[in-house]
Amino acid sequence: VEIVMGFVSIGIMLGLCIFAAYAPMEEWIRIVLIIIGFIPTLILTPFMLKIEQTAGYYECQKCGNRYIPKYSSVFMSMHAGRTRYMKCPKCNQYSWQKKVISKD
Repeated sequence: VEIVMGFVSIGIMLGLCIFAAYAPMEEWIRIVLIIIGFIPTLILTPFMLKIEQTAGYYECQKCGNRYIPKYSSVFMSMHAGRTRYMKCPKCNQYSWQKKVISKD
Protein backbone atom coordinates (compact mmCIF):
# COMPACT_ATOMS: atom_id res chain seq x y z
CA VAL A 1 0.00 0.00 0.00
CA GLU A 2 2.84 2.35 0.87
CA ILE A 3 4.51 1.86 -2.52
CA VAL A 4 1.24 2.33 -4.43
CA MET A 5 0.54 5.54 -2.50
CA GLY A 6 4.02 6.80 -3.35
CA PHE A 7 3.70 6.04 -7.06
CA VAL A 8 0.24 7.63 -7.25
CA SER A 9 1.32 10.84 -5.51
CA ILE A 10 4.51 11.17 -7.56
CA GLY A 11 2.61 10.37 -10.76
CA ILE A 12 0.08 13.12 -10.08
CA MET A 13 2.83 15.58 -9.19
CA LEU A 14 4.94 14.82 -12.27
CA GLY A 15 1.93 14.77 -14.60
CA LEU A 16 0.70 18.19 -13.51
CA CYS A 17 4.20 19.70 -13.46
CA ILE A 18 5.01 18.43 -16.96
CA PHE A 19 1.65 19.64 -18.24
CA ALA A 20 2.24 23.06 -16.64
CA ALA A 21 5.72 23.25 -18.17
CA TYR A 22 4.79 22.48 -21.77
CA ALA A 23 1.15 23.49 -22.33
CA PRO A 24 0.49 27.06 -23.42
CA MET A 25 -1.25 28.93 -20.58
CA GLU A 26 -1.00 31.98 -18.36
CA GLU A 27 1.68 32.03 -15.66
CA TRP A 28 -0.76 32.06 -12.73
CA ILE A 29 -2.41 28.87 -14.04
CA ARG A 30 1.01 27.20 -14.20
CA ILE A 31 1.71 28.11 -10.59
CA VAL A 32 -1.69 26.80 -9.46
CA LEU A 33 -1.17 23.50 -11.33
CA ILE A 34 2.27 23.00 -9.79
CA ILE A 35 0.93 23.71 -6.28
CA ILE A 36 -1.99 21.31 -6.84
CA GLY A 37 0.52 18.71 -8.05
CA PHE A 38 2.46 18.86 -4.77
CA ILE A 39 -0.61 18.62 -2.50
CA PRO A 40 -1.12 14.80 -2.80
CA THR A 41 2.56 14.20 -2.03
CA LEU A 42 2.45 16.47 1.02
CA ILE A 43 -0.73 14.80 2.29
CA LEU A 44 0.27 11.17 1.65
CA THR A 45 3.88 11.31 2.90
CA PRO A 46 2.96 11.22 6.64
CA PHE A 47 0.65 8.26 6.00
CA MET A 48 3.39 6.40 4.13
CA LEU A 49 5.81 7.00 7.01
CA LYS A 50 3.22 5.73 9.50
CA ILE A 51 2.85 2.52 7.49
CA GLU A 52 6.63 2.07 7.39
CA GLN A 53 6.88 2.71 11.13
CA THR A 54 4.22 0.19 12.20
CA ALA A 55 4.60 -2.61 9.62
CA GLY A 56 7.27 -4.94 10.97
CA TYR A 57 10.21 -4.14 13.22
CA TYR A 58 13.62 -2.51 13.07
CA GLU A 59 16.62 -4.55 14.21
CA CYS A 60 19.54 -2.91 16.03
CA GLN A 61 22.91 -3.94 14.57
CA LYS A 62 24.62 -3.46 17.95
CA CYS A 63 22.45 -5.60 20.27
CA GLY A 64 19.99 -7.39 17.95
CA ASN A 65 16.92 -5.87 19.63
CA ARG A 66 13.82 -5.76 17.40
CA TYR A 67 11.35 -2.99 18.13
CA ILE A 68 8.82 -0.57 16.66
CA PRO A 69 10.27 2.95 16.85
CA LYS A 70 8.38 6.14 17.60
CA TYR A 71 7.00 8.07 14.62
CA SER A 72 9.33 11.00 15.36
CA SER A 73 12.36 8.68 15.17
CA VAL A 74 11.31 7.37 11.76
CA PHE A 75 10.47 10.88 10.51
CA MET A 76 13.78 12.45 11.57
CA SER A 77 16.18 9.61 10.77
CA MET A 78 18.46 9.32 7.77
CA HIS A 79 17.52 6.39 5.59
CA ALA A 80 18.53 4.32 2.61
CA GLY A 81 15.55 2.33 1.42
CA ARG A 82 14.13 0.51 4.44
CA THR A 83 17.28 0.92 6.56
CA ARG A 84 17.31 3.84 8.99
CA TYR A 85 19.96 5.37 11.25
CA MET A 86 18.26 5.40 14.65
CA LYS A 87 18.95 5.05 18.36
CA CYS A 88 18.07 1.67 19.86
CA PRO A 89 15.82 1.97 22.95
CA LYS A 90 17.53 -1.04 24.57
CA CYS A 91 21.26 -0.29 24.21
CA ASN A 92 20.95 3.50 23.55
CA GLN A 93 23.43 3.34 20.64
CA TYR A 94 22.97 4.65 17.12
CA SER A 95 23.27 2.23 14.20
CA TRP A 96 21.87 1.55 10.75
CA GLN A 97 18.83 -0.55 11.58
CA LYS A 98 17.26 -2.77 8.95
CA LYS A 99 13.56 -3.39 8.59
CA VAL A 100 12.51 -6.97 9.44
CA ILE A 101 9.04 -8.48 9.29
CA SER A 102 8.94 -10.85 12.27
CA LYS A 103 9.78 -10.30 15.96
CA ASP A 104 11.89 -13.48 16.33
